[in-house]
Amino acid sequence: MKKNHEVVGLVIDAIQQNDTLRFLSAITGCTIKDFDKITYNGSRTVGDYLSILPIFQNDVFSMQAMLELAGLETKENYRIEELTIGEKKLLLLITLIVDTSKQYLLQNLFQNMQVSEVKCATELLIEMSTYMDIILISPSTYGYEICDKTIYWPDNNTIDNREFHISRNKIKEMCIMPTFIMKEIIKVIKENETTDIAIPLWNVVPGEYEEYAYQVLNSNADKEKFNYPYISHRPFRYGDVYWIMEHQLQELEINGSRCFEEAHFIPDEAIIHVKCSEYFFRCCKEAKRIFYDYAKNHVEELIC
Repeated sequence: MKKNHEVVGLVIDAIQQNDTLRFLSAITGCTIKDFDKITYNGSRTVGDYLSILPIFQNDVFSMQAMLELAGLETKENYRIEELTIGEKKLLLLITLIVDTSKQYLLQNLFQNMQVSEVKCATELLIEMSTYMDIILISPSTYGYEICDKTIYWPDNNTIDNREFHISRNKIKEMCIMPTFIMKEIIKVIKENETTDIAIPLWNVVPGEYEEYAYQVLNSNADKEKFNYPYISHRPFRYGDVYWIMEHQLQELEINGSRCFEEAHFIPDEAIIHVKCSEYFFRCCKEAKRIFYDYAKNHVEELIC
């Protein structure tokens, strides 16, 4: 099956650019459908849910064909609450495909989908593109291989010869990520091909620094700058530095845009799993000069 219409992928921070999305919806006449805000009667089965759609009421074979295209042919008798997040998104996508009376801006379709589910969603989008143009909205390009065109918004997020500054302005407590750690983190990012990255702590945090940070945290535990509200115990313990890193990575910004969409410390694997914002990922890959504004009047270039 070939696409007859264009599939456009828009990379945008929907929270920061909410007014832009509303304007886009108004001028295109498309309804925004956010796949991260799905609500179902979870006790109903997949088959029961689809059978109420007029197009399937007298055509069971078409429903089965659509389920097969979505990779859900074995889930017809499953309750919706038993499906994965990705499978629930595929189910919603089916309902949008058969409702040809409206056009939609498809927001966050691929987020939290497994690779196999992305492939199924792609097949459904190809089916949808036989009769209409499609606009996808997401903070990253994950799943955008289907797109004929990818647009980054705002367009001042292009990577050129400007200086790029990583700022910790949103971090209210003492920042525990000095320049040498940020350099190593960016090296790890540059070596990866996707925005989902496992940062091995033994590569970026020297053992002696963990000991040093542990001593500094406890010797200053009574000071306001060392009040980390997400760590309830005192004195600080070995390993707390990584829980602090997890939180502070999520607060970093580069030229006003966030660096990481997610950051999770996984103690058993001694890694911090991060999901870079698309903009920050491209900066690490393409920018010629990145600076780290570690403290007031303390700016260092990250040479990677």
